[in-house]
Amino acid sequence: MDKARIDKVRTADEKAYNAIRDLLAQLYPERPPLEFEKFQRVVNSPNVGVYIATVDGEIVGTSQLASYEKLGGEVWTIEDVIVNESMRGKGIGKKLTEQMLKDAREGGARCVDLTTRKENARRFYIEKCGFKDKAEGRPFWGLRYTFS
Repeated sequence: MDKARIDKVRTADEKAYNAIRDLLAQLYPERPPLEFEKFQRVVNSPNVGVYIATVDGEIVGTSQLASYEKLGGEVWTIEDVIVNESMRGKGIGKKLTEQMLKDAREGGARCVDLTTRKENARRFYIEKCGFKDKAEGRPFWGLRYTFS
C-alpha cells in the first residue's frame, strides 16, 4: 500500500500507546493489555526500535526491531509484527519488515532473526520478504523452558 507510512516511535505518546496496545491485543488476546510504563521503557530503550505504520494518520500496524550483544556477536531480531485485521493483505506488513531490515543493515547487522507460530506468517516472511528457514541445511531446534 503506497499510502502506508512507516515511522520509528521517538516518544511514548498517548496516541501511539493506545493504538499499539490495541494492536497487541489482536496478537496476544490471552495476555493483559500493555501498560503505559512498559511502553515507555521499550520506546526509550537504546536496543529496541518500535515502528508504526500509518494510513491517513491512523496507526494500523506496529513492530519492533531489537538487538543485543553477546560474546559470539550481535543478535538482531524482529518481534511482535501486527497489522490491524481490517488492513491485512495490503502490503503494510511487508513495508514494516523492509524498514526494519534497512535499519538493521545500517546498524551493522549481518542477519536478522524472527520466529512465528503461524504458518501463514512463516510463508509471508519466506515468500514476500526473503527470509529463510534457519533449519535449512543444518540441524536447528528452538527450545524453551517455561516457569510454572
